[in-house]
Amino acid sequence: MVSNLLRALLPISLLAWQAEAAPTLFGNLTARVQTRATTSVPRGVIIEHCTVPGTVALTFDDGPFIYTDHILDLLDYYGAKATFFINGENWSRAIHDDATPWPEVLQRMDAAGHQIGSHTWGHADLSILDSESREYQIYELERALFAIIGKAPTYLRPPYASCNWDCLAATERMGYHVVNFDVDPKDYLHNDASDIGSAMENFSNALDAQRWGDSFLVLSHDSLKYTALALVPHMLTEIQARGLRAVTVGECLGDPEENWYWTA
Repeated sequence: MVSNLLRALLPISLLAWQAEAAPTLFGNLTARVQTRATTSVPRGVIIEHCTVPGTVALTFDDGPFIYTDHILDLLDYYGAKATFFINGENWSRAIHDDATPWPEVLQRMDAAGHQIGSHTWGHADLSILDSESREYQIYELERALFAIIGKAPTYLRPPYASCNWDCLAATERMGYHVVNFDVDPKDYLHNDASDIGSAMENFSNALDAQRWGDSFLVLSHDSLKYTALALVPHMLTEIQARGLRAVTVGECLGDPEENWYWTA
């Protein structure tokens, strides 16, 4: 599953871990997809909108990072749920490395009922990779999550919101739902103390506009300081004040929790 180039770049310990894990995690792909056949959420397309009225699916990309715990504290305080599309090779260390705080953060996230989704192993553009490298990016994160929480996601957000027809065909074959967004506060452009107000305004304006009705699928990033310190409390306050519910992507699509992961 690993291209020769990637194999040359990977540390020996990680390759050994991969080889040991592979027989357990790779099975019949048809069987994997069949275990998810009960869901009404489509595959082979890019999902951009929630379908359950009155819901807001806050999603966070690029974590876990040092600000993720604070966001989890805020979600607890507001009684809110969210979805975290995570990377595996995060800030130069793999998320399954016990020398990092990431396994504990992810376990907390899962225990609190938030949804964990895939953002690939190394934040790669899935539209430009060959099939072998694309599979590596997806399966490597699955392996790490099995090691941490004992399951792997069925939902994926493609890095750079990029998933062409080849990517969609591959992710459908692997049993994934591909999720982008319909609200982008652009926190990645407005993330300092003097400018985060622009992202907050972008979010509020999107809720006012109700371009796709009264449900919203929101992009943000738990890797950004002022997203955690200012944008997230603003979004949660706005959601509460408008009588909306902050839920996971799965819930905003009417998909039962048992469909969010595969465990075998």
